[in-house]
Amino acid sequence: MMFRFLTILFFFVVVTVHAQLNRGGVPCSFNHHRGQLPTVDLVVTPPDMEALAAEDLIHPVPYRFAVNLPVNRMISPQLAVGSEQLADDSIWLFTIHAPGAKAITVYFDRFYIPPGGRLFVYNSEKTILLGAFTDLNNHSSGRFSTALIAGDQVTLEYNQPVETSGIPDLHIAEIAYAYRGVSDLSDKTGFGSSGPCEVNIPCAEADPWQNQQKGIARVAVKKNGATYWCSGSLMNNTRQDKTPYFLSADHCSKGAKPSDYSQWIFYFNYNSPTCEDPPVEPGFRTMVGTEVKSAAGDVNFKGSDFLLLLLNQMIPDTFDVWFNGWNREDIASPFGVGIHHPMGDIKKISTYAEPLISTNWNGHTETTHWQVTWSATPNGHGVTEGGSSGSPIFDADGRVAGTLTGGEALCDSALLNSPDFYGKFSYSWDMNGPDNTQRLSYWLDPDSTGVMVLDGIALTIEEPEMISSELQMYPNPASGILNLKSTHLKEQTGIHINILDSWGRMVASFTQASDRSGHLSIDISSLPNGFYLITLATEELSLTGRIIKL
Repeated sequence: MMFRFLTILFFFVVVTVHAQLNRGGVPCSFNHHRGQLPTVDLVVTPPDMEALAAEDLIHPVPYRFAVNLPVNRMISPQLAVGSEQLADDSIWLFTIHAPGAKAITVYFDRFYIPPGGRLFVYNSEKTILLGAFTDLNNHSSGRFSTALIAGDQVTLEYNQPVETSGIPDLHIAEIAYAYRGVSDLSDKTGFGSSGPCEVNIPCAEADPWQNQQKGIARVAVKKNGATYWCSGSLMNNTRQDKTPYFLSADHCSKGAKPSDYSQWIFYFNYNSPTCEDPPVEPGFRTMVGTEVKSAAGDVNFKGSDFLLLLLNQMIPDTFDVWFNGWNREDIASPFGVGIHHPMGDIKKISTYAEPLISTNWNGHTETTHWQVTWSATPNGHGVTEGGSSGSPIFDADGRVAGTLTGGEALCDSALLNSPDFYGKFSYSWDMNGPDNTQRLSYWLDPDSTGVMVLDGIALTIEEPEMISSELQMYPNPASGILNLKSTHLKEQTGIHINILDSWGRMVASFTQASDRSGHLSIDISSLPNGFYLITLATEELSLTGRIIKL
């Protein structure tokens, strides 16, 4: 029997209000006249499209959508062609033009920003902005990468206050030149691309699993000169010290080099705010870079197909994630769920109501996997799809029991009840090989406590108390005037209003008065489309609500 691996190519992600780990802000050049600075510092010679087409015919799988082209340039005060000294800041600009490219990713092989420095990346229209990247993004590997930016031109702008000491070391090794799979296939992966049977995380089926879902992320996997989607989970360890271990599938990483791992991107909190599919793409938070701690090896030959990673940086408290617990007993759970990012889409949940079955993968002799058949629920019949690879299956107690290798289930009505297969956590624990690089036990139980099960743990953040029943917000979604009303706000003259974006960054703050009924209105037409948190505070209380801006 032939099974499909559930990894999918990552074609393109449009980044507007989303960002990698950053400190926000606006480039200095957006607010200052820059004079007649050069607009292009480097023109990259496009690849031979006929030769690429011929190669793609010979090697159609995996789907290649970009080739890497050398740049070998630095962004520095000595070498940046576009530079200007303002009263408070120095601005260094470097623009790359790759004629004919549908999108560009920038790869750094040296990346160091001194405290106080800020790096931004944006397209020629200034409609897509990444950053600010700061010393927060420095890593001992010295590597960094950016998300894809649409178009054939990208500008990197480095800002540094005059009082800042130190010189950045920012060396661009190459760019990814996306020549296909962007405009023509962008609707087939990413937001809104999964099957109609899938169930969003805010649906009632997921209510008991809201802690567990916070640990799940989608992963942009860089390898073999291309990028793919996989899924996975943060994992708790017996020290419960919130070490950022991340569990996925080994087949996701096949062919990746150490330098590739340092440029993998992990997307957390990529969720719909409602059970229904949202009208606009929700926000997310990302971490860049990881290293392999242990792996099962090629599942086509042996093992349970696990991959244990350690993220390059500790996760900020504001990410509000969950380190999932685990169960290493080889006992079939009677019911549970899988949580994943099918087709690179927003997070989904799949439910099983019949016991897992102990089995093998693709005819091997050892029982390394759990077989699962998904069940219909009130809001759909969630299954797995390409991009779900590496995601966890949870037992009845909310602990990870395995990681997804592949299977046959699809949203197609004829395949809804086909089986999927998860590498057993119990096998991954210590049965793939004698070495610590082939086991989970050494990393997730570093003190050899011998515990068989471990619950999850939160990376807690404090949020304002929500009194949603006391605060009316309409229309929602809104595009212009947003009305706010609460009986607690009657005839209040000093209502402090804060608007925060999906990253928790303040985008507006002001004071306003309400009328006798507790009503006031604000104009949000200038905000970019996306999700926002609005807080209204008086001396006596604080009200909070979330809106969608269209």
